[in-house]
Order: sequence, then C-alpha cells, then structure tokens
Amino acid sequence: MPSLLSSRFLSPLFDVAAIRSREQASFAHEGASFPMMLRAGQALYNHILRRQRGVTHLAIVVGGGNNGGDGWVVAALAAQDGLQVIVYDAASSPRKGDALRAEKIAYELENVQVRSIDELDDDHAPVIVDALLGIGFRAPLSAQFERAIQVMNGLADAGAWLVSVDCPSGLDLFTGKAELAVQADLVVTFIGDKIGHYLQDGPSFYREIVTENLQAVDLSEQPQAYFLAATVLDVMPPCGRKPNSHKGTYGHVTVIAGDHGYGGAAIMASEAAAKSGAGTVCLYTQERHLNASLVRNPNVMAVASHEMNISSTLRGQESVLVIGPGLGRSEWSESIWQQFKVLDDYPTIVDADGLYWLTEQPVVRQKMVVTPHPGEAARLLSKKVPEILQDLPLAARTIADRYQSVVILKGATSVVAAPDGRTMIVGGACPGLAKGGSGDVLSGMVGSCLAYYDDVFEAAVIAAAWHNKAAQKCQQNIGMVTMQPYQLLDYLE
Repeated sequence: MPSLLSSRFLSPLFDVAAIRSREQASFAHEGASFPMMLRAGQALYNHILRRQRGVTHLAIVVGGGNNGGDGWVVAALAAQDGLQVIVYDAASSPRKGDALRAEKIAYELENVQVRSIDELDDDHAPVIVDALLGIGFRAPLSAQFERAIQVMNGLADAGAWLVSVDCPSGLDLFTGKAELAVQADLVVTFIGDKIGHYLQDGPSFYREIVTENLQAVDLSEQPQAYFLAATVLDVMPPCGRKPNSHKGTYGHVTVIAGDHGYGGAAIMASEAAAKSGAGTVCLYTQERHLNASLVRNPNVMAVASHEMNISSTLRGQESVLVIGPGLGRSEWSESIWQQFKVLDDYPTIVDADGLYWLTEQPVVRQKMVVTPHPGEAARLLSKKVPEILQDLPLAARTIADRYQSVVILKGATSVVAAPDGRTMIVGGACPGLAKGGSGDVLSGMVGSCLAYYDDVFEAAVIAAAWHNKAAQKCQQNIGMVTMQPYQLLDYLE
C-alpha cells in the first residue's frame, strides 16, 4: 500500500535562512540579482491575469525593500499591457539597488500613477497587490504600515481581490505569529514555501498559496519540514479495512485514564480508539466511570483499576497503550504510572497528565508518541511557553530527541517530529478544536493508528491529519462554537 508520506502528497517547507541562502547562491550563479526580481514580478502578474480575467486596473502597495521592487515590476508589466496602475508608495527612505531600478522602469510609463500611501483609502481598484513587507519582517509594525494593512483589508472586505508578494505583509515568517497582517486571497511565494505560512497565525492570513521557483539554483538542501494537507485523506483513507480480516487484524488498544472527576477524558479517548478502527479497545479506569463508558460505547471493555492489573487487559504483542487522558496527579495516578512503567514492550502514546508523569518518572519505549500542547511542551523542556512559540518545529524536534519518541506538538496546525529529525506540519487551523477534550480524542486515534501502521512517525502523522480533517467537517456542519470534541468522531469516514 502506498504511504501517505510519499513525496507526491507533501509540500516542502523552508525557513527564512534557507531561502536566503538559496537566493544568494542563485544571484552568484547568474551573476546578477535583478533578473530574479523580473521573474518574480512576471510570475505574480501571470497569476493575477489567470485569476482575474478582464482586469483593467490595479492598485499596488509598495514598501521600500525588494518586496516593493517586485511590486514595481508588476506595475510596469501591467502598464505595458495597457492597464491603469496606481502605485501607493509607503517607503520611508530612498530605494536602493534592484528596487530602485524597478521603480525607475515603472516611473517612465505614462499610465503608472504614483501616490502617497495616505491616499489608499479612496482607491477603487478591483485588484490590490500587497508588496509592502517581505519575508524578513519582524514585529512590531510601524504605525504607517499598520494603517496601510488595515486599509488594504478594509478594501478587500469591500470586494477587492488581494494578492500578496511572497508573504502576507505583517506575518512574521520566523514564528508564524502576527498581531495584524494582510488577509490575502492569494499568496505567490518565491523560491520555496516558508514554514511560517503554516504555523500559529500563518494559515489565517491567506486563502490560497502557490510557490514559484524562479529558476533558483538547487543547493540539494533538505527542507526544514514538509506540509501535509488533511484533504489528502480523501485520496487515501486511513486505516483501510481488508475484506479478509478479523478483529485481531487491527490490533488492541488499552486506554489508561480517568481519575476521579476526569471520566469524560477517559471515555472520549477510548471511544476515539474504537471509532478510528482498533480491533478491540479496553478502558482501564476508576470504577465510577464504568457505567458511563458502557452506556456511551459498549464496544469498549471497561475495567476497574482495582479489579485487575494493566497487563491483564492486553491482547498479546498487537497491543498498544494510551496513557494520560484525565489521569490526574494523585496517589492513584502515580500508582498507575508505576504499574505502566514495567510494560516496556508495547507501543505507547503519552498524553495530558501522562506527560506530567513522564517528566517526573521518565520512561523509554521503542515505539512511543507524545502529544503535548505548547504548555506541556514547555514543561517537557523546562522552558517557558513563549520560548516554545518562538520556534515550534525546533521545540518538537528537541522533545523528540530528548524523549526518543515521535512528537505531535498541537496547535493551530500540528507539528509532528521524529528522533531522526523528520518534521511534518499537518492540517489547517480549526478554532472549533479549542476545547478541552480535543486532545483526548486525538490520543485515542493515535492509538488505533499505531496499532495499524508499522511506522510510528507515519501513524502519528496520519492520526493528526485524520483528526484535523474530521474536525474541519464537524466545524462546517455544526459550527466552531457549538461543536464538541466527541462529535468529530461522527466524521471519521
């Protein structure tokens, strides 16, 4: 069976430093930098014409750097085609180098008008080109740029189509953070796609993104990460059923969870394991949660922790352990962790309070997945949350190396990392998941995928993508405010 991790499903992502290196190498190879700026402007202009057929005039907002230079190239190309072009100049100092050269070319064309950025409010162009800030932007925004971005977004709300050059202005591509950024209909990004477009706030600021290589030289560098869209699962459904199979074919998952007051987490995790395809599922929990579990999902074998030990719930070497949802930090919780620690032959998923116990009493497994959110990641690395958010892929890789496990670092998108350095960014932003219990559902789904797939990294990536895809469907049908984590289990098919 082909793997979802095949290159045909993945989009390579680079950090800003890697893009800069490739850019400089390209300049050196070509002997000049201006030809690449001309190709960037031409590529952007082609995308405008392809998507906005019949457009007769453009508004182009330019900053003082090379991003603005790309905008000047578009202005010249559009003017040469007979379009009316108004350039709104936000540069705070005279241009230099390639940007100045591009500006001079456009200035010589009579149907290019140049106006102050302060006049942008009155523009009525159907297409706006955002060439204000480039990939090197770091917060904060200046007052002038902040106002320019607000005006562009307002014009877009009024019906203008907005395309950004390389990245939405105001988005910090180093972190994916933005207090305010252009809400682009399209981003045309150059040389390679950037990680920051897919982290934290990044996915919220564009509807579509395309990459133009611009004939950049190939440095044979490995991407810093890959992106997997959850929609790929439409092509290759996860955990496919085999016609000649039985319950043993799909493995067994024991969910160890649910101290007093946390029965919901335990029940959601075990039901998620069952509904995402595990052959058999056992919930090992406090006795008071048994009736609720049996009523909610009688397929799950619910067992009281005082009646038997964890090993008695397992079904041979096909068993997978999920520990942590609602586990708590009580004496009972510690006794459960102590019992779990000796079961070192089984693939394991550690979530929620299990991550607390992992830092207190570490374990090592040949096959292990940990599923922290940024707060839990900070504890795993003895750091503060803002440090984690400054570089989510680095945090995920560091956890993977320190705990010798595959990591799903949860957020607006999930960062999945392996101890060997493989890194994947999965899914799209889904605000409906911002509720307690979403992670419990994910941990159960990882359990069933780990029972199905041999490769731990692949299992984690598929589970994260599947969880995100189901949540997107659930949010669309029910609404991001009212949807509940357990409801996304009805959207797994």
